[in-house]
Amino acid sequence: ELRKMLVGLPRYIATGETAKHRVFQFLDATIAPDNMLTAIALDNGYSLGVLSSRTHVAWALATGGRLGVGNDPRYNKSRCFETFPFPVATSDQQARIAELAEQLDAHRKRVLAAHDELTLTGLYNVLEKLRVGAGMTAKEKLIHEKGLVAVLKSLHEELDAAVLAAYGWQDNPSDEQLLERLVALN
Repeated sequence: ELRKMLVGLPRYIATGETAKHRVFQFLDATIAPDNMLTAIALDNGYSLGVLSSRTHVAWALATGGRLGVGNDPRYNKSRCFETFPFPVATSDQQARIAELAEQLDAHRKRVLAAHDELTLTGLYNVLEKLRVGAGMTAKEKLIHEKGLVAVLKSLHEELDAAVLAAYGWQDNPSDEQLLERLVALN
């Protein structure tokens, strides 16, 4: 059924079913999703941007459950995606979110292609440390430098602000406040 939905799409949005960090990216339609991948049959930057935002990630963490030895967050499409209330965004807001999402996706693919030793998980581990102001090991400093994690952080911050604005929320709510507001919209 998913294969039918992907027909005609040049790319689709995907995320690992179980992952420490909830990261969404575009995959080329020639890549067949396996059972470890959650595929979403959308190919537009706006959708990728909203799904990649802190707003959706907070929702996915709260609704998705956990799995495995590491108690990693699990993405369940029927609970995390189908129940998520997308913002009613203006065309300008949609264009801005799409532009930032395309930049984010391209940035990650560019740095991963340039450095074989970098991984998406490694980039996001360093991003988490950067966000909380934690110290970094020599290896993490190298990932920060080669992976241009400061650029990744900046793109995520701009994307988060653009998505919040699309909801009409200018106050940088906590994850708990985000969930309360999303439940109210749902």
